Amino acid sequence: MKRIQNALVLISGLLIFGCANPYKVKELDESKLDKKGEIQGATIGINENREVVIEQKTEADAELRKLAASAYDLEVKLAHSNDDLERCREELSDPRLGGSGKVIDIPEIDNLKPASQIQEEFGVTKDGKLRFVRTEKFLDRLTGQRKYNDTLREQLKLTEKHQKSCLRDMRAARVKAGLPGERYTGQGQYVNGAYVQTRRAEKSLDDAFAIASEEKAKVKQEKPTE
Repeated sequence: MKRIQNALVLISGLLIFGCANPYKVKELDESKLDKKGEIQGATIGINENREVVIEQKTEADAELRKLAASAYDLEVKLAHSNDDLERCREELSDPRLGGSGKVIDIPEIDNLKPASQIQEEFGVTKDGKLRFVRTEKFLDRLTGQRKYNDTLREQLKLTEKHQKSCLRDMRAARVKAGLPGERYTGQGQYVNGAYVQTRRAEKSLDDAFAIASEEKAKVKQEKPTE
């Protein structure tokens, strides 16, 4: 009987612990650290366990803003890398470069974003205005943003890896097709203070073959006749 009672007490304790509200704000005791110095905005000190630690404090709103700004930067880089990879795969699939005409799809960035748990209320305010109120747990947003940033970093690393591999294959395919390994860049010169373009930049594979043909024609014209 005593064993059963002890088991019930243990189960009750686990249930109480398991039902603790993870969103409840706790008070921070900032006096526990014995400050010994500073480094890059963080504090070096000795904690209550006599361990030397580095402690950095960040306001909640500043932490979320920093993550959001980092995510935006990663999104821009990933979008640019995706565009480059998509162009490379499209050109590499072209039959003129020995491709099959089939292009491998690029993952959409929007599919990486985590779903938000938002509660929405609609009603009338005390001053008679109709209003929507949307509420989201701060920790949910923070945790989701951190996971999203980590996902963006991993996806960017993977995309850049595929991009390097694709460009390596495309350089070989271009040379085999009679094109330079690298895409044609624009060329020009200043004449009487005005810039005159002598060769346009390559924007597509059609441009590449057209420019190659023009370059060959120039060489043929410049070649002295015997």
